[in-house]
Amino acid sequence: MKPRIVSDLHASTDGHGFRLRVASDVGGTFTDNLAYDSVTRTVTVAKVPTTPHNRAIGTVEGLKRALALQQRSGAEVDYVGHGMTTATNAVIQRQGGRTAFVTNEGFRDLLSIGRQDRPSLYDLTKVRPEPLAARADSYAVAGRIGPDGREVTPLDEAGVAAIAAEISQTDVLAVAICFLHAYANPKHERRAKAILSAALPAVVVCCSTEILSEFREYERASTAVLNAYLMPVMDTYLGSLVALLSDPETGLGLGADRPVMVMEASGGLMTVDTARAKPVHTVLSGPAGGVVASAHVAALSGIRDIVTMDMGGTSTDISLILDAKPQVTRQASLASIPVRIPVIDINAIGAGGGSIAWIDDGGALRVGPVSAEAIPGPACYRRGGTRPTVTDANLVLGRFGEDTRLGGDLTLDRDAAHRAIEAEVARPLGLSVVEAAAGIVRVANANMVRGIRVVSVERGHDPRRLTLVPFGGAGPMHGAAVARELAIPRILVPPTPGILCALGMLVSDLRHDLIETHLGPYADFGFARGQAILAPMAAEARRLLDEDGVPEPRRRVTARVDMRYIGQSYELAVPLDPVDAAAWSSLPGRFHEIHRQRFGHADPQAPVEIVSFGMTAIGLIDTPQLPRPAKGRRKPPEAARLGSRKVYFESLSGAAAGWLDCPVWQREALLAGNVIQGPAVLEEISATTVLYPADVARVDAQGCLIVEVGK
Repeated sequence: MKPRIVSDLHASTDGHGFRLRVASDVGGTFTDNLAYDSVTRTVTVAKVPTTPHNRAIGTVEGLKRALALQQRSGAEVDYVGHGMTTATNAVIQRQGGRTAFVTNEGFRDLLSIGRQDRPSLYDLTKVRPEPLAARADSYAVAGRIGPDGREVTPLDEAGVAAIAAEISQTDVLAVAICFLHAYANPKHERRAKAILSAALPAVVVCCSTEILSEFREYERASTAVLNAYLMPVMDTYLGSLVALLSDPETGLGLGADRPVMVMEASGGLMTVDTARAKPVHTVLSGPAGGVVASAHVAALSGIRDIVTMDMGGTSTDISLILDAKPQVTRQASLASIPVRIPVIDINAIGAGGGSIAWIDDGGALRVGPVSAEAIPGPACYRRGGTRPTVTDANLVLGRFGEDTRLGGDLTLDRDAAHRAIEAEVARPLGLSVVEAAAGIVRVANANMVRGIRVVSVERGHDPRRLTLVPFGGAGPMHGAAVARELAIPRILVPPTPGILCALGMLVSDLRHDLIETHLGPYADFGFARGQAILAPMAAEARRLLDEDGVPEPRRRVTARVDMRYIGQSYELAVPLDPVDAAAWSSLPGRFHEIHRQRFGHADPQAPVEIVSFGMTAIGLIDTPQLPRPAKGRRKPPEAARLGSRKVYFESLSGAAAGWLDCPVWQREALLAGNVIQGPAVLEEISATTVLYPADVARVDAQGCLIVEVGK
């Protein structure tokens, strides 16, 4: 039975549609889970350690816990949303399947040559990472398609068969095919795939044009190889996840017709079958969910221009959102490997709660990018970790209490954190343990400040006009200090910030992105030719939404034209109404304006050219109506106060460093309208928020903490 997808994704109270939805986000240290009942508007969350040997096990265990808090079972679940870092970690750690690369004769070294740009211009010792397909596994075959789509030289089918015979003698698990100008005519790629698939039934084969159909051979080849490299890993992982979700004995007992949807890098959803066939689209899947959820939650609170700071256990993911819309780019990379697919523009840095503090050869204190991860974890986790981390520093400084239970279960060992910092940071630098811990936090914050500058200041956006949205298990603890350094006046901390990425799986829509290269001067195109190109793309978009069961009123299809000045290397997207002749005529003018906004200048007299046409098909899903806190007065209820403890605050803006008595509040017990004066600590099951002196936090009607950052 085919799973129901969009047509039934309606919150309802009459027993029809999806009532009970669950979602999970697998991180490097923790797996975050939530269960949402659309009738009672009840959300329950569970945070469990990630299980590195098989991340599906931790996912199912976390979902069971979230359901148990509602006294519900997996058999009642109507929908599963899933995001993960599995693909990202497989690339970073080089744990994908051995992959072969097949291309045109004379282009065997395409992946090694790449582009002429250097990873670091003045570093003579810097070397490029090895391609995912080794040269020994790269093959070339005769045959050529021209840029106009005409066959120049027939494909050497006997040569392809000979390549298959060579591959059969190796332990290659996947093959990626990328032929020159296949975007104009994929005939050779498809025929080569048919030959290889028939000869190598145990090997997965993918064509570049199955992933993207546009020019730039290197980026297209890199993306195709990345997809092939991930296919064995993701097929195993997602297969294990689906099996556990449906197993009534050891798993969730999910019904066979219940859809399992996966977050993709662009911020949309795709079916689990699509994710298994095109796993490259799951790169940055989990962080994308956090960006989408941040935009959704902030918009509900009337805030549309934000910068997100998703600080988890291993990294911090930063993204800019303008007018409640995440920024999507097609010029991304992962571990220095180009990825030419639509991805939410995320700047990931190695600064998480589990990031290890160390001293470099010059005697300077550094934090990250290496992380203690889930196992052994920070020293304070009682799991065998001995290296000092950001979490250990926050525990020593009192931001965590000794009675704090991370995720509701994990107890912390302050003495172990103290010993780790003393041995590896304080003693070598001649500092007290508290000074060393404060230094670790300052360095981690400085890393995040630089990361935010990359997506804001360096792109012409003033952070003083933005709102910082810190989330993830560690984000709200560092948000106030980071905002001060950037002069950001306001912070929004969402409800249950530690599991916000999982919420993204419930508020995202289905999405399909289509693109075709048609390179030429704008003057050579006309409205009729543009329509002739876009009409088949629109038909394909409708077909994809038909397959997803999206009813007509819930469809949104948008078109764009990618343009540039003649002679430029890269293009900008210009939105287009495909049936409006006036919109076509105004394309150059709108391109000049977009160029001015992006780069600060434009040349209206310069000729422009079209590079490609794109179309995005959206299947709208009813977003959950999240629970809201009851209304209260300005003064928080006394029952919300858990006590007080001393917290160390580093020197900021001229204020002296030192220990301050801070009230500790239970965030879940706060009411809408309550106001909390800093310094203070607000604890909840998924995260801890630290207010610095002079900060003022207000609980709004959505349950968000709106923090006015003190001077």
